[in-house]
Amino acid sequence: MAHRRSTFVTLILCAWALVLAAADPVRAQSLESRIQTILTDPKLGAGSRTGVVVMDADSGQVIAAHNADLPLIPASNMKVLSSGAALLVLGPSFQFQTDLIYDSAPPGGRIVLRGSGDPALADPKLLEGMKLSVEDVLEAWVKALRDAGVASGSELVVDHRVFDWRESVHSSWPVSQLNRWYCAEVSGVNFHANLIQVFAEPRDGGRPPALKIEPSAPWLEVRNKARSVDQGNQTAWAVRDARSNSITLHGDVRHRHSPIEVALHDSPDFVARLLANRLAATGLAPGRARVAEPDEDLSSGRVVHRVSTDMATVLRRCNADSYNLYAECLLKRMGYEVTSTPGSWASGAAVLRMVLLERLGPEAGQAIIVADGSGMSRENSVTARLVARWLCSMLVEQEVGAAFLASLPTAGEGTLRRRFGAVGLQSELRAKTGYLTGVSAISGYLTQPGTGRRIVFSIITNQGERRAPITVVRQMEEKIVALSDQWLTDPQFGLRSGARAR
Repeated sequence: MAHRRSTFVTLILCAWALVLAAADPVRAQSLESRIQTILTDPKLGAGSRTGVVVMDADSGQVIAAHNADLPLIPASNMKVLSSGAALLVLGPSFQFQTDLIYDSAPPGGRIVLRGSGDPALADPKLLEGMKLSVEDVLEAWVKALRDAGVASGSELVVDHRVFDWRESVHSSWPVSQLNRWYCAEVSGVNFHANLIQVFAEPRDGGRPPALKIEPSAPWLEVRNKARSVDQGNQTAWAVRDARSNSITLHGDVRHRHSPIEVALHDSPDFVARLLANRLAATGLAPGRARVAEPDEDLSSGRVVHRVSTDMATVLRRCNADSYNLYAECLLKRMGYEVTSTPGSWASGAAVLRMVLLERLGPEAGQAIIVADGSGMSRENSVTARLVARWLCSMLVEQEVGAAFLASLPTAGEGTLRRRFGAVGLQSELRAKTGYLTGVSAISGYLTQPGTGRRIVFSIITNQGERRAPITVVRQMEEKIVALSDQWLTDPQFGLRSGARAR
């Protein structure tokens, strides 16, 4: 169980926050009025709707609000809800585990790769940080099987049934974007972030560029319709056929560059073929490579190799890097953990709502619609008040609160790496951004150095038909956060603004 704050300390902090708010109404009024002024900027465009809540983190008292209970599409701010709920349900010490199992009992033997929904398995970014390659992961599996005495001809089965195998993409995700990395399919066995990386290098004479893919998959078809150029822009892009892994490269390649990432179709089948290919290359060709049947018993055998990923790594990739696959795996794993049936968007959403109701009360159920865990779906709906209250609730248990805060980026990190450069914050900022076309959001914490006083904020904007440039909306968000920072750190905030108590 997570360690809880002492009751005495919590009561003291709450009492202090209430006294501060009651004794200093000028500051609170001034903050809200100045936020209102920012939101009247005509540059934000006609029909733009913004919900704002600034709240004391310990007492939950609202310091400033605007459209606090307006239902809005949250984009990736949905991740603070899904990741936080998963942290509470699974626990800070939870680990995703992928087991490689050998069972000698069936005729010829059987190899099983059993997944737990780990989104980090052979994630190229994580491998890069460990100075490993995807081939290192595959070689470790092959070595473990060889050391276990596996004979050629053993059946190879990928068991992905921890999640519902019938749904790999959400029904409300944009069909035209399903081959993009941020719409990667979600499986009980995810590998290499369920992506193929295409590396293109120009060749002389305008010939089609030289191509390399990772992981190497000799059976995979890549149609090269790109051209090499020595001037102009780099415009290379790739698409995948809807129901296969046939990839076509288009555009101009002027120089070697970062890989073009294409979301895979049917990751479990791809991993089965990939491991079979590597086994065959070392003389251990399996007899048959396939994915598990819905109801077959694969419980026997011994684990010969295990890959584990800790909760902190998954949370950080979910929130700091805003990686959609991670959020969806957390949501579905919650569903599996509570129902003991294959995790799905429906069961994960039900568990998320259950946790919200338990922590925030029945009114929370009226303030949210859960479609997915990442915020990619436009069917999600939340209020700024709900998000702010949720952020406060995440700090109640000390261990949970520390883990959750650590998952959020500070200014200059992750999705905040290009944010808040023009505003000098005195407090430590930890926040989650969100973006879809016509939607922008940022929610998080400001903590005053030295005192530890903390406020939470949530700002969610849904634009109308006449959309302002995203830079304008983000400038508005940063101004509100900067004002909230001033309110927290400057005792003269209200007086300097010229506000008067009413």
